[in-house]
Amino acid sequence: CKMPHGGPPCERCQSRRLKCHVDKNAQSILEEANRLRGSLTGQVSQLQTAVNILLRMSRLPPLASYPSSTNPEDDMTQTSDDLAGEADETLPLAPILTPVAPEEDSLYALPINSLYEATRLPALRNPTNPETQTRTAVSDFISRGALTEAAAQQLLLLFKNRLNYFCYGILCPHDTLYSLRSSSRLLTAAICTVASLHDPDASAMFKVCHAEFLRLVSSSMFSVSYSCDDLRALIVGAYWLGNVSYTLLGHAIRIAMRLNHHLAYFSVIENPGNEGSLERARLWYCLYIMDHHSSILYGRPALISPKEEAHQQWERFIELNGHVEVDLRMSSQVALYHIIAKVKDVFGGYSHKTIPAHCFAQLLSFLGELDRWYMIWGDRMPRNAHVGWFPRDGAILHYHFARLHLCSYIFRSMSLESAATASPQVRDFASVAVTSATSVLELVLERDDLRTALVGMPIYFHGMITFAAVFLTKATKNNFWELTTIDTPKVYTLLQRYVSELRSQKAARQHLVYHVSNGLDDMMRASRKLTEEASGIPDLGSLEQPQMMLTMDSMFDMNTFDLLQESISQDMNTAVDQGDEWQNQYETWPE
Repeated sequence: CKMPHGGPPCERCQSRRLKCHVDKNAQSILEEANRLRGSLTGQVSQLQTAVNILLRMSRLPPLASYPSSTNPEDDMTQTSDDLAGEADETLPLAPILTPVAPEEDSLYALPINSLYEATRLPALRNPTNPETQTRTAVSDFISRGALTEAAAQQLLLLFKNRLNYFCYGILCPHDTLYSLRSSSRLLTAAICTVASLHDPDASAMFKVCHAEFLRLVSSSMFSVSYSCDDLRALIVGAYWLGNVSYTLLGHAIRIAMRLNHHLAYFSVIENPGNEGSLERARLWYCLYIMDHHSSILYGRPALISPKEEAHQQWERFIELNGHVEVDLRMSSQVALYHIIAKVKDVFGGYSHKTIPAHCFAQLLSFLGELDRWYMIWGDRMPRNAHVGWFPRDGAILHYHFARLHLCSYIFRSMSLESAATASPQVRDFASVAVTSATSVLELVLERDDLRTALVGMPIYFHGMITFAAVFLTKATKNNFWELTTIDTPKVYTLLQRYVSELRSQKAARQHLVYHVSNGLDDMMRASRKLTEEASGIPDLGSLEQPQMMLTMDSMFDMNTFDLLQESISQDMNTAVDQGDEWQNQYETWPE
């Protein structure tokens, strides 16, 4: 409408002599709406800025991290681009974690605390304490129907009443399945996985539980919200699952450090009655022991230093807590690896570096320290109601493991020529190695609680027992380069008895005992054949026999899983028509 006078009537109504009623047209409504929207946008932006400033001053998460709608349908209308944009806005400018210690007005502070104090970036902070979180409804692979509740209950009982006590009884503090599931989905999956591995009727369940456990570990890899039960789950996996043991152990150690478990010992010393500090200290000691187990098995450096006060004052820790069994068992291991760590510091980890003759006396002194350790701890462990005399017999096994491991240093880079001119000290160490390896197999076969523990004991025990068996098998091939006497018939008898014992065990088909028995049997047959062929040849070290030209390093190779890979390769040739079933049987082994 045209209004020449600036108001009604308009030209059209005036020419027709009509009353002129002024109303808003579509264009004016749109313009007014745009003005209002612009005004509201500015006001909302001001409010967001003010709220973010207040949240930042209060050390709370930014406004964008809070849900913007209570209506699920509204959330469904957001596109992936919108969600990505919002996610980018909620991320901090740098990955700053929470302070590792309370902030104090002090000149001394950790660098990361100063960086956090200056930036106040809260996106990676835990919104709540995981220990105090409660769930009104449990949502896990059991509630989804992947595993029945009855089966999960049975697996929990197996773990809680037996397997848990192979790891000092500290990995399952829950009495009911509901309590376990409410506390940690990760620990639930870990316990079900390991328990099904030790149940002869649970091979199919193991596949389901194992897949769920790996899925949960992978999805939580970058989480900063871990509870003690989540840490226990990583320990459970590292203790019994060979295919992921090394990876899980490293991750568990880093998580424990983030949670300050490495400082829990000092809290126990200051306040012995604090159950929370005692729990964290024991978990840290468990990780320390497993770390040194892994270091020996793989020949890699340990992640945790043995020189810290917490790793040297084991007797004080025992006394503060009343000489209970769990602390005796763990402290015996801490004391043992205090000796082994000194050996590694002196002789290094490079397997091709020969030990000079002037170091033989020092190596002998370490053997003396092991003897003193055995005198202190060999008969100090009480009987356990769930695993019998395994704590005591296990300590004796550790003694022989350590002696065999210690003797392996003397044979680094030894050749056939140098073995022929070996000194009496070297021959003495060779004799100790054979005696220790033989004692390992004899002890396992003679002690009832060790035989029944073959299904239940952790990866480290199986690795070291297998190491002793493989060493004796290889030594019989060439009469140990005549460094010491080998009772070949006795060795074969021990090996055959051990293989038979492994095959008599009952566990899921994925369990280690079946693979070790097959691998040892194949190696023993090959060794016997070679020994028979060489029996009529006067010079067992002849260069014309390349099969017998083992290096001494290969005899003492600490990668005990080579045996399993060898055995699996042979089994694979006979299982090519079985499809994925073969892979399922061996899915717990490292590549």
